[in-house]
Amino acid sequence: MNRRRKRRLPFAAYAALAFNAAICLTPFVAARAVSSAYGDKRPAYEPTAEAISATRTAMDERFNKLAANGEGAPREVWSNLVRENLEKGEMTAVNGLMLAAPAMIGGKDGAALKARIDVADKTGDQAVIDAAKAYLPEDVQDDYERHTQSVLAMFSNVAPASTVPGAKPGASAAKGAASAKPAVQAAAAPAVETADLASDPDADDHVQLNVLGDLRDLSLQASRWAHKDRIDEFAFLLAGVGLILADPEAREGASIALSARRSQKLDPEFELYLEHKLYAAASPDTLKRLLTGEFQSAYGYGTQGPGIVERIFKTSVDRQALEPLLADLRVLRNIARDTSAPSAIAVLSRVKDGADLRRAQLVAQAGGDRMVPLAIYDGEHLLDTATTQIAWTNALRFQVAGVVICLGLLGFIALSVLVRSFTRERPKKVSAVYQMDEYPTTT
Repeated sequence: MNRRRKRRLPFAAYAALAFNAAICLTPFVAARAVSSAYGDKRPAYEPTAEAISATRTAMDERFNKLAANGEGAPREVWSNLVRENLEKGEMTAVNGLMLAAPAMIGGKDGAALKARIDVADKTGDQAVIDAAKAYLPEDVQDDYERHTQSVLAMFSNVAPASTVPGAKPGASAAKGAASAKPAVQAAAAPAVETADLASDPDADDHVQLNVLGDLRDLSLQASRWAHKDRIDEFAFLLAGVGLILADPEAREGASIALSARRSQKLDPEFELYLEHKLYAAASPDTLKRLLTGEFQSAYGYGTQGPGIVERIFKTSVDRQALEPLLADLRVLRNIARDTSAPSAIAVLSRVKDGADLRRAQLVAQAGGDRMVPLAIYDGEHLLDTATTQIAWTNALRFQVAGVVICLGLLGFIALSVLVRSFTRERPKKVSAVYQMDEYPTTT
């Protein structure tokens, strides 16, 4: 009785099955890993402690390259940049360069500077600035002292409280300090036409910027627009939204956006980005039609003009479509709060869309005024310093391990097939009659 021998599946069948399975599984596991690492559940460029630390390190690297690529030694390059900005009166950039001194000054001077900061009596940014001043040339130090002389010195000659009848002790000094603080803030603020500066109650050193005007100014523009005069529609609508519908944070962000636009520091792509969101919420055609009907006989000079404009904005603007714009304006305000209004205006020249705006917020929170010299001298790489850290959860580790295993399997199968294709034996001929091997006869 003849028995048929069971034939095993050849290696090629197993290899093809495993190879195709790995090809199908790898994209799925990789997509899950990317979703876990950069999924929608996490806000883009969230300013976590890890992200801020990584961004500061990236900024230090850019400052180090900026000093190394200049003409001369790093310390000389740094002092020349400080001198240049002092001559221009760009004190925000000067402050940023002083804070960046530990990253820009290399070699023995850099090590000595860091050691001086470690043993300084003061802490924080002031300790860095005080230590960095010693590494400036004497003429630059004198110039820096003249530019940064405290305005409080102007009130040092205030009469003592004892010489003023009815005055309480310390009242005169408190009044002088209270008057000096807004003066310091006003001196540091940008010279913007029709800008109003006010102290922020939530932050002692923050100054609110307002270039939106008031409802009376808005009604005058609305009357001109209704009577077919040419106005800046973007500025009018943004001012109307900021004054009537926005919260204080978004209102200040709108002022920063308008200030950057008036100073021609607003990137054209970002202006189109804001314009698209603004017009989606406040349609210019709809508002103009409603204002034309209300201002047919009135020119907005009366007492009813502001009320008319306020009512039309409240009833015609799409609140749901407006919220994304207000969220971006709040980010602008946060950038100004973490740095200053001039810094926020300067960085807007490098922002093109919402993702760039979030990166700028992370850079501002990590670097403060240090972002200003980077925006001036290394603007192309400013936003690239925004670095986010991936949270390595157990699920993400298993997914990455799965991707590595699949790729390893693909490589092993490909290598095995390649080796077998070169090392396989010559096939033998088998006789169909005698089930014996046939070999070629030799003569």
